[in-house]
Parts: sequence; C-alpha cells; structure tokens
Amino acid sequence: MSKRTFGTHSANRGGINRRGNAVTVIQSNVQYSYLRTAKITFYVVMAIVGPFAAVISTHYLHPLAAVPVGLVAGTIIGGLTACLIAAWPVIRAIWWWLPEIIVAALLIGGWVSLQDQVTPLITGVIYATIIATIDLIPAVRRYTLALMWCLIVRHRLRTCFTSFLPTDRHGHLPFIGLAKPIPVGERVWVWLRPGLSLDQIENQLGKIAVACWAASVTVAKARTSNSAAIYLDIKRRDVLSGLVGSPLTEDLPADVPAITRPIATVPAQLDLADVPDTDDSDPTERPARKNGRPPAANGTQAKTATNNPDLDWI
Repeated sequence: MSKRTFGTHSANRGGINRRGNAVTVIQSNVQYSYLRTAKITFYVVMAIVGPFAAVISTHYLHPLAAVPVGLVAGTIIGGLTACLIAAWPVIRAIWWWLPEIIVAALLIGGWVSLQDQVTPLITGVIYATIIATIDLIPAVRRYTLALMWCLIVRHRLRTCFTSFLPTDRHGHLPFIGLAKPIPVGERVWVWLRPGLSLDQIENQLGKIAVACWAASVTVAKARTSNSAAIYLDIKRRDVLSGLVGSPLTEDLPADVPAITRPIATVPAQLDLADVPDTDDSDPTERPARKNGRPPAANGTQAKTATNNPDLDWI
C-alpha cells in the first residue's frame, strides 16, 4: 500500500499555490531574509536608543523612572525601524507601480469629485473632452505617448534585471529611478547595488534593447564621482535622419542667377616634355671617390688610413 503525505493533495489543488498559476509578488526566501534582518535591527536599535533615552530622561525624572522611559523609547523606535525593514519588499513593489497608482488615484478621485459637483453625464463629457484633446492635438499626443513609454520602460527594465542579472539572498536588483523622455527615446536613472558594475550592464545592452522594444541602448555614468549612479538611454528613433527647415532660406532673393563654375581639367598622365635632360657623362659633375672617401673641400685628396694594423679600427 503506497504511503501518502498529508497535505500533499490539498497543496497541489487549484489556487495560487499550483505551479503555473502562481503569481509571486515577494519570494519566500527574500521575505525570510528581511524578517531576520528586521529582528536583528530591532534589538540593535533598542540597545542603542534605550540607554541614550534613559540618560537624557535623568535630567528631568528620577533615575528609577528614567529606566522605563528608555525601554519604551527603545522599543518604539526599534519596532518602527524593524517594521520598515520587514515591509521593504512591499515598499519596493509599490515604488515600481507608483506612477500608475498616482494616475489611477487622480482619475478616480477626479471622477468622484466631479460627481459631487455636477451630474454623471457632465462628468463623462468632461473626461471625453480631455481624451479627445489629447488625441487630436499632435504635440499633446506625442508628449502623452512619450510619458507612457517611460512607464513601460521601467517595468521592462525590471523584467530584464530579474532575468539575467545576479541577485543576492535578499533578491536585490538595481534601483530603477525615474524615467524622462528625450528626443531619441527615454532616459532612465538606475542605481547599481554592490556586486554589479558598469561593465556587466554594457555586456547586456543587446538584451535590454530587445526587452524594451528599442533600436539600441547606451549606458553612461550619471556622476563622475560615483560609479553606482548610471543612466540608460533607450533609443527608438534617429533624430539626425530627418530634414530640418532653415529660416535663412526665406530671406534669399528669388532672382539670383545660378553660378556655373568651370570644371578643371584633370591630367590623365604625367607629362615630362618640359623637363630638361641632364648629362651624367661629365666627370666633373660628380666628385670622384678613392678608397671609399670623397675628396676634401679644397680639392686635395683626403687622407686615408695607413697600413698600420693598429689603426684599422679608426
């Protein structure tokens, strides 16, 4: 008879725990690591803040009454710090979706506020007018699309970093800051965590370009004094390929005749007909050499080495 492990069947039944249907916001190992760090931080902060608060309280209270005050102050401050560390994975996820949360809050809040002032029909007309204005005015439409691409790029970069960048036991990824539109695409500010370098990002620029649906991606330091701060330029278009009109052409007169410049004749071969020939048969033109030495400047024969074998090296 086969053995059955209790809880196996119920754990594998539907729901978010089933493989293939699970949506993990915070991984279990990351959550456990942050909880352990929060517990250690609580005791450390309480041990530092408690005595410090007790010593300050002795100036206003009896020493016996200052001890509970120090314990309470250390417990409160340590607990707040520990809660902040334990909730950091959730805060980080909220930061990833913060622009979308703000936009949704403004849309819902604006709708509710307008309904309190006017009828729902007028509210719908106002929202439809805003949407039509964004769609019909080219400058507003282009700027709105650029802002939307900034929101998309931040999520695509987070997906890239999760796929191919190494993470530690805390699951740390590069901190993705704000993104802004630039003429060629988007520029995203990124803060690298310890363990990463600019060279590692440069080796993955091709993958980042594919994930961001861009033509190319470049990376550079955001600060010359800090290698952790970088920015990524997501390039989607080439602004130098377009034609730019110049206002200077409007001031030119229309009746200016065209100037035809003569075309210079380029020689096809070298012509040496005008170069005089030289006669090398005259011996006076070339100084005679004797024993490998030229004659002296005054016309006398230069001295040569003697037959002394001791002077052959001269």
